[in-house]
Amino acid sequence: MARSLGALLAFSLPALALTAGHALAAPIPPPVRDMIEAAGDDPAKLNVVAEIARKTNPDARAEIDALVAFIRDDAEKVRVATLSSYTLRQGWTGQGEAGGSLATGNTDESGITVGLNLNKETVTRRHRLTALVDSKTAGGVQTTERYSAGYQGDFKFTERTYSNVLVGWERDPFAGLDRRFSESLGVGYRLLQGGPMTLDVDVGVAARQTHYADGAANEFGVVVPGGRETSVGARLGARYEWKLSSDSVLTNIASAYLDSQSNTVESATAITTKLIGHLSWRGSFNVRYESAPPPPREQLDTLTRLSLVYAF
Repeated sequence: MARSLGALLAFSLPALALTAGHALAAPIPPPVRDMIEAAGDDPAKLNVVAEIARKTNPDARAEIDALVAFIRDDAEKVRVATLSSYTLRQGWTGQGEAGGSLATGNTDESGITVGLNLNKETVTRRHRLTALVDSKTAGGVQTTERYSAGYQGDFKFTERTYSNVLVGWERDPFAGLDRRFSESLGVGYRLLQGGPMTLDVDVGVAARQTHYADGAANEFGVVVPGGRETSVGARLGARYEWKLSSDSVLTNIASAYLDSQSNTVESATAITTKLIGHLSWRGSFNVRYESAPPPPREQLDTLTRLSLVYAF
């Protein structure tokens, strides 16, 4: 009997201690719960709020983790259901960008930048449309004239892997380009996701058709009016986004076209900060390198600008 009683106590005491531990676990204070639920619409903000809640309420850590997991799971279900319901015209978001400069007196300069970005994402696809106009005059003479437009379509195999197709057009007479078309087909992978940072990288085959401006030179340095050039090579791309806060985001979009005739490398870095409502300001720095520009053009071009952005 004594042996049976000892075995019963040996089994019961740990169980009672475990049960007591659960009973003493603190629930989430109502204000903390409300704060976590209010942050549920913004994943980055939810991470910050949840971490603060865990530090200030360590006894409720398990309950906080369960609540955050439930909010994320519910948000993902809503997101998938919403994306699946989009028709062809639905689900598009975008940004319109406009910037300008004016200098008078010792220097007489003016410039304008207008841009448009449209995006749409469904369960299996992503669509991106871009257009940009840059123009500048100095002393009544135009010194910058660049136009570009492009489309990128991604087909998602999994949450991280995808294939893509890109088509683009650009015109830059001051770089010797009357017009240039580019096409690319490739595969990509999302290296970073689920936090404040996302990073997509892709690689593919590419083709370009270049029409030189009148009086420009081809890759051999021969000046030919309206000269043309067709090339096939590879394209590398990267798209990085870092949500610095709920109101600010840092982005970098980079690409490289590589072929036997010429290489083009571009990088566009921007910081966008919300001002009020749908209006933000953006500071950007663009770098463009052409390995074989028509003489006497330079290989490296840079552009720094400030602009207002309207999100819709």
